[in-house]
Amino acid sequence: MGLLTVTDTTLPKQEETVTESITEFERNQKRYQELIATFPHEKGWRPKNPLIKYGGHWLIKPRIEGCLYGQEFFQARPSDLLLCSYPKTGTTWLKALIFAISNRSRFNDSTNPLLKRNPHELVPYIEIEFAFFLHIDVINNKENTLFATHLPHGLLPEHFRLHVDFL
Repeated sequence: MGLLTVTDTTLPKQEETVTESITEFERNQKRYQELIATFPHEKGWRPKNPLIKYGGHWLIKPRIEGCLYGQEFFQARPSDLLLCSYPKTGTTWLKALIFAISNRSRFNDSTNPLLKRNPHELVPYIEIEFAFFLHIDVINNKENTLFATHLPHGLLPEHFRLHVDFL
């Protein structure tokens, strides 16, 4: 019985993995864009981003795409914590505070990630990073239990509404 060794031929090539992810991402994005095209549109304050009515709320297209992606793919865990806030209401400060409190025993003052990283990097938005930045693996990162959103409660992924504590 021979031992299997990890070699370049047994590992998936990074280019293949990235191509598969991009292809799936592009398929989902196209599907969401086709669905969004059927929703009511109104001229908004940004010429390139009309307001689109989804779930009884007027949002811009990128937020709806992120919302749809989160509703379809995000599975909340019992340990997850979701920070819900309106835009421009101190969300960055709240993200820093929630990260510092929940990780106070993991880092000392000199190694705290908040010293070198923006709170938005440490507490991702489910409708932004999750859907649009393929290099951020929110789904499989078991250490990340903190998330944020500006979405109304009714548009959150159902799994979040059932299994997550809200602040």
